[in-house]
Amino acid sequence: MKCDFCFRQCEIPPSGRGWCAVRVNRGGAIRSLQGHRLAALAIDPVEKKPLHHFLPGSLTLSLAQCGCSFDCDFCQNADIAKALVAGEEASPPSIVTLALEKDLPSISFTYTEPLVWQDYMIPVAEAAHEAGLRTVMVTNGAFSQASLERLLPLIDAYNIDLKGDEDFYRNVCHASMAPVLDAIGRIAAHGAHLEVTTMLIEGIHDEAMVRRLSGLLEEAGVKVWHLTRFFPRRRMARCQATGEECLDRLYAVASEGNIPHIYKGNTMYPVPMRCPSCGKVLERMAFDGRCPHCGASIYGLWS
Repeated sequence: MKCDFCFRQCEIPPSGRGWCAVRVNRGGAIRSLQGHRLAALAIDPVEKKPLHHFLPGSLTLSLAQCGCSFDCDFCQNADIAKALVAGEEASPPSIVTLALEKDLPSISFTYTEPLVWQDYMIPVAEAAHEAGLRTVMVTNGAFSQASLERLLPLIDAYNIDLKGDEDFYRNVCHASMAPVLDAIGRIAAHGAHLEVTTMLIEGIHDEAMVRRLSGLLEEAGVKVWHLTRFFPRRRMARCQATGEECLDRLYAVASEGNIPHIYKGNTMYPVPMRCPSCGKVLERMAFDGRCPHCGASIYGLWS
């Protein structure tokens, strides 16, 4: 039987598992090993996702099950992304109840890869919308066509990683860039809130790659791009961390393009939000969506 949760679309034989190892064929039906068990549950600032133009200053209920459709050499959450079975039970209604009790405006599917645990994410998202809560998906973006169609009505805000060029995806992430670019374009066209993140690895990501990625994101209609510093993890634990000077240099290259809002992450020197029309600094935490200096509309969901 075929699993259509991610771009791999695994054909899973009876009693077999998909590439992610958390989707199994049991009794002629493909299901998750995890049921309602969670690998992580926390309350985070929404900026940590990162989302800078979506309900700024708010907190979000963040959760994850185990599993991922990639195998990135630098993964920061491999301890849960590559685990098989999560911990304590938490039914979808209980997640929504917790968010309401904590007066949180959103629920975020994050930390691992939500695509491989859609059978849990979808009922949580449906219950969240019924309760008036918004939903966030932090994802590698390698949707199947079917999964993207399923999820577009259920997710209010996406942060998608665009990790590098096709060679980087194949050699470092053991995956493919093509489905990610396709999803970014379709989500931007759909009108859901979208921000993209690229983690920059010194010695791998260079000016030419950043220019190519900038052009691809601009063509797809992306308005917000986060460039973040790499810190050594997993199979790349002996690599050097990306320096602030490298981040500044590549940020300057990215800023040569026409993406209106570009931010630096994992840095001691963050950049403020600016109006793309007049260039004035804007205060994200007290903002109504229009520049107070020139009146221009600023991309985002502000309340």
